[in-house]
Amino acid sequence: MAAAMGDPALCKLQFAPFSSALDVGFWHELTQKKLNEYRLDEAPKNIKGYYYNGDSAGLPARLTLEFSAFDMSAPTPARCCPATGTLYNTNTLEAFKAADKKLLLEQAANEIWESIKSGAALDNPVLLNKFLLLTFADLKKYHFYYWFCSPALCLPESIPLVQGPVGLDQRFSPKQIQDLERAYDNLCQTEGVPALPYFLIKYDENTVLVSLLKHYSDFFQSQRTKVRETLSIILLSSENNLMFML
Repeated sequence: MAAAMGDPALCKLQFAPFSSALDVGFWHELTQKKLNEYRLDEAPKNIKGYYYNGDSAGLPARLTLEFSAFDMSAPTPARCCPATGTLYNTNTLEAFKAADKKLLLEQAANEIWESIKSGAALDNPVLLNKFLLLTFADLKKYHFYYWFCSPALCLPESIPLVQGPVGLDQRFSPKQIQDLERAYDNLCQTEGVPALPYFLIKYDENTVLVSLLKHYSDFFQSQRTKVRETLSIILLSSENNLMFML
């Protein structure tokens, strides 16, 4: 997201791309899958990863894949958000190099767009965080090649910032921060997830409420005056680097 105010280059909303972090356990599991299950099958496979919003400022936004990436029902680590993707594992280095990456990217982006238009992304916001992984595993030499991509939709025009981002402790009182933490944790517990990357929030001086995206209409129905909301993740921790976007 955009950072400091005053810089003309930061007057518009900006997004940080994911940086891939493939654990050694992922490659070990891919090797086992290739030998015992996939063999010569190059059909796309569903995999999953996760990301965390609590890294120190300046570090890339890492999307991690580990040994559990091939188990779609595997639990996501605490305070981490899941991301689903598609694995294209080729049988030869030539096929890896010749793969039509642009076509794969367009297909994935279209899937995201369709989930937005159909409303499916409101029910399951994980659909907004897709990624692609093209791989070739040379099992004789133990050389692994990969191409990682996280597609994003291109808006026809950039989005201007009405106000710049500020630290949460600059906007909320200590009581409001505690109320937000409690409401967020309760929502995660109710949904049975370790973290929610997208959610709604409304507040006043006395209360802070959060809800799921799919409840947008009901959540703001009684609010006829100024509505404040955020659809991006707020890191809930004891640190002071929390960001709030109006």
